[in-house]
Amino acid sequence: MEVHPRLIVMLCLIASCYGGIIQSEHPQLAFCKADFVIRAHIDSGPETEGNYFVFKITIKEIFKGLSLGRQGKAFGLLETEFKTKLYSPDGSTSDKVTGPFGIRTGVEYLLFGDILHGGRLFTKFSFLREDWDTVTPRKKANLRGYYEAGCRQCQIRPCGESDLECRKKLPGCEKRATQTPYLYQWTLLSRCWKQFEHCEVDATGLQCYWNETRESKRCKERNSLPLPSRGNSYDA
Repeated sequence: MEVHPRLIVMLCLIASCYGGIIQSEHPQLAFCKADFVIRAHIDSGPETEGNYFVFKITIKEIFKGLSLGRQGKAFGLLETEFKTKLYSPDGSTSDKVTGPFGIRTGVEYLLFGDILHGGRLFTKFSFLREDWDTVTPRKKANLRGYYEAGCRQCQIRPCGESDLECRKKLPGCEKRATQTPYLYQWTLLSRCWKQFEHCEVDATGLQCYWNETRESKRCKERNSLPLPSRGNSYDA
């Protein structure tokens, strides 16, 4: 039986989506919204603890949100790996992280999540999650500094009228969120943007833009996608 190539692509997209790989938002926006972003190994679990499924994890690198150790380190590789618990919804909710496309014991992940009362780390199915082995070198570089700088200085999303903190930041990158239709998220161009580009302040210091890296250009060329007409940015 011959399987149509488009069906194969669609099945791969569905599997990737359920695996937490394909997201409707850029990973930098997810980074800005998350309480914590870490690289961690899943040691065991899940075990039931109240209304949660709990995994035992070893944190190997912190990108955002935690302060560990005597020196209060809140960013970067840890001198000593830190063991803790990761909380997730129990099996009665649709946002549980168990199942064939959920978190697997013995795997190292890039994890995004919330910090609950008492400092408990919490993640759910709809939060960004990726096998560390599949994280590109460019995304690793972004996680280790560029994402945080953009979150601090740039409007990565449209600002509400009452969101004064957001309005203090430089505009530019939020245009994509307002001008891009939902179906755009499923295109190859979107994949190149998410994997290889980040929002940063431009040379004037007056606005922000999506930095189209060499990797992003090559990604678009491989997929026969037109390159932007403006220098090395794509913010439309």
